[in-house]
Amino acid sequence: MIEILSIRLHRLLKLLCGFDKIQRRSSVIFGLIAIVVAGVASTECVFALETSWQPAGWGGGGYYWCAVFHPTQEKTIYMGGDVDGIYKTDDLGEHWHLVNTGISGYGIYGLAVSMKNPETVYADATTGLSRSTDGAAHWQPLLEAAKLGIKGKRGVTIRPVAVDPTSDKTVYAGTAEGKVCQSLDGGDSWAEVYSTSGPIHSMSISPDGKIVLAATDKSGLVMSVDGGKAWTPLSTPKKASGAAFATSDPNTIYGAFFEDGIYKSTDKGKTWQALSAKGRMVDVAVNPANADDVYCIDTVGWGGKFLSSHDGGKSWATVGDMRSDHDADPTGKAQTHGGMSALTNLTLSPVNPKLLFISSNWRPTLSKDSGATWTESDRGADISVVYDIRFSGKRTYASAMDEGVFSTEDGGTHWTQLWPLNGDDNINGDYWRMAVWDNAGVDRILSTCTPWNRKKTNRVVYSDDSGKTFKSSTAGLPNYNIHANTMWGLGYMRALALDPKDPKIVYAGIDGDVADGNQGGGVFKSTDGGDTWVQLPNQPASRRMFFGLVVDPTDSQRLYWGCCGTNGGVYRSEDGGDSWKQIFAKESFIMNLAISPNGTLYVPGKNLWKTTDHGETWTQISDFKDGLQILGLETSPTDEKTIWISEVDWSEDTNGHVRKTTDGGMTWIDITGDIPYRKPIVLRFNPIANELWAGGVGLWKLRQ
Repeated sequence: MIEILSIRLHRLLKLLCGFDKIQRRSSVIFGLIAIVVAGVASTECVFALETSWQPAGWGGGGYYWCAVFHPTQEKTIYMGGDVDGIYKTDDLGEHWHLVNTGISGYGIYGLAVSMKNPETVYADATTGLSRSTDGAAHWQPLLEAAKLGIKGKRGVTIRPVAVDPTSDKTVYAGTAEGKVCQSLDGGDSWAEVYSTSGPIHSMSISPDGKIVLAATDKSGLVMSVDGGKAWTPLSTPKKASGAAFATSDPNTIYGAFFEDGIYKSTDKGKTWQALSAKGRMVDVAVNPANADDVYCIDTVGWGGKFLSSHDGGKSWATVGDMRSDHDADPTGKAQTHGGMSALTNLTLSPVNPKLLFISSNWRPTLSKDSGATWTESDRGADISVVYDIRFSGKRTYASAMDEGVFSTEDGGTHWTQLWPLNGDDNINGDYWRMAVWDNAGVDRILSTCTPWNRKKTNRVVYSDDSGKTFKSSTAGLPNYNIHANTMWGLGYMRALALDPKDPKIVYAGIDGDVADGNQGGGVFKSTDGGDTWVQLPNQPASRRMFFGLVVDPTDSQRLYWGCCGTNGGVYRSEDGGDSWKQIFAKESFIMNLAISPNGTLYVPGKNLWKTTDHGETWTQISDFKDGLQILGLETSPTDEKTIWISEVDWSEDTNGHVRKTTDGGMTWIDITGDIPYRKPIVLRFNPIANELWAGGVGLWKLRQ
């Protein structure tokens, strides 16, 4: 009923405003009614539908870069991911959820909370610094901070922001370019107060607010005792990663210095002594109630360890593994325990110092016993990069970069990893497109894969028994890596299309041109369901592609290929790929294609185009002005006029949309709603459940 009312209002707005295309986001429906009633003239009539997306993915599987405990609520933790924004838990990791409303970007590399006003949180993104004053429910980008280069940077910023514990108005931020910036009004305005030749990794402030430390890359720890006016380098190693003040002892400070380990000062930083903890120390924390309880994390490559001392750093205990939570994160199910990987932040609860949390690669982890034991904590913290979604009966399948292929039989509440299940470097890698079809009562699942091991090459991994067992094949596929004219520097097997009339006939696409004595990528064909492949002897004029490959369901000999860049557009074959003709060149970056059951081809660029006569004539069915790329594209199998699209760019900002038309593109409704990741790269409609699924960073679904 709500959607019917919305569509009627939408048509009314179109008539009142006098425009055939209604685009872009705006406020809620009542705001639109007010605009219409007020008779406000506009060059663009706006319509958006409030929608509530449900999370449908699993946890883990990516890089969690930063974390901080709430100062007064022991069960509340904030955590930042490198590609999907900020998570929050209010039940000590039992459930995490994304809190991205208003955030400037999805790459978060620093978090800080005000002790004086605990609902004030700062997030340092690659796009700039943002502030929340309501516990991360809403965010405001701090534009003046961005002008000074206050932006998080991967591999550089560790704890770049610190709030004065005695005043929520005084904030310090270190930058990757070596500046220390100060705000005296809670982040609204900023001034540079110190600079050095290398990056600032972390900022720390003493509990009484009188001492500020900057952990620099070239000058070690640098101190200010006069509110940031003057700065003095301390007698420490020259490459500092962070520092921690002992709340219970104002004279004691611990410093972390990467390969030089942990140092300690008992005279407010005048002198320092090396402690016995060794490794590559990136963060340090101290029990606020006991200055002798000190903790640090060691990160070397993809490895990581937690170290603890209860005698002021004289002796240390080391832990390098954690208990896995396979119900939350189904990867690596063969392992009860998993090793810690690439630890990034260590945070300790000021309310209950026995509670420690580590953000890290793949599996963030929680300790309830001062670091003696650790348990994976990422339930709901979905950072998986999903590249395809497929449905078969009650099952849903998903493929993800870095992780493999998964299935669920309860709509995403619980997932099972189908493969890979061990350390086989032939199939551990990035998974792209899938095809699933019924084969005598069981599902045959086929997925393309690019192994992490670059000595290995593109392949397909497949199962004939709904994922219980699986095999991989490279037969007929290139035995070399392709680099010439590729989208991301390497030729990935990113496109896959079944012949709707004969699923044993499968086409695949690999981007990249002929070069260095090899035959490049292009279109490949299998006639045995993906076991063996043949590179077609004739190829489209551009092989730089993404997802753009479909077979016409009305004629199995008719193929379409979408490609990008020079000679980009759409190519058609009428003879099963033996020859190709360019049929669309109105836009040169075509990253996806979709075709309806009656053979209507949809082509996404900056706008959406369609042809009903195999490319002889074209109709533009959107007129978006935002300059974004349409990537996700889905058509309803039961209603030719219903189409869904997602608009994206490749930056880490939050500029993206999900849109829907129910009249073949005459009008568009923005259904982005509250989806936490606003630019999904794949959209799939499940007609059995009547749900639209969106995959990109994370998985989400919306009742239609």
